[in-house]
Amino acid sequence: MQIINDILGVLKSLSQIDLLLYFAVVVLIILIVSLIYIIKNSEEEEDMSTEKVSDEVEDLKNIITDIEKNKPSELTFTDYEKEQEERAIISYEELLAKNKSGNISYEDETNDEVSIKKINLDTLVEEPKKEKPISFYSYEREEEFLKKLKALNELLN
Repeated sequence: MQIINDILGVLKSLSQIDLLLYFAVVVLIILIVSLIYIIKNSEEEEDMSTEKVSDEVEDLKNIITDIEKNKPSELTFTDYEKEQEERAIISYEELLAKNKSGNISYEDETNDEVSIKKINLDTLVEEPKKEKPISFYSYEREEEFLKKLKALNELLN
């Protein structure tokens, strides 16, 4: 009981600013302890995640070896399917030769594992279309039309 009275006596003798400082120190200690706890847990989670990744890599290696061992049989096509394949598939070079709209440029984007090529749509260059002069009537037909308009105008007046 004496200890509690001594603690209360010490607390009563402190000013409000002293109490605020002590309270701030206690809060700071709690924050530091929680930060250390979070850091320790994140290290353990990283260790566990690397173990999971290594297990996944092993699973993928097993799948690859299974696929290599059990190669699928070659596909058999009917005559119609063979004909359609020969007609339908054209090479990339043929597509570019047929494409007269412009040049294709790529933006290289590199990922950690895969290199990705993205088509840059801003640099597509379209060739200007050649405009043909529009002629609806020949000169003789225009003169004939003008005469008919004058005759109509005279009839109306």
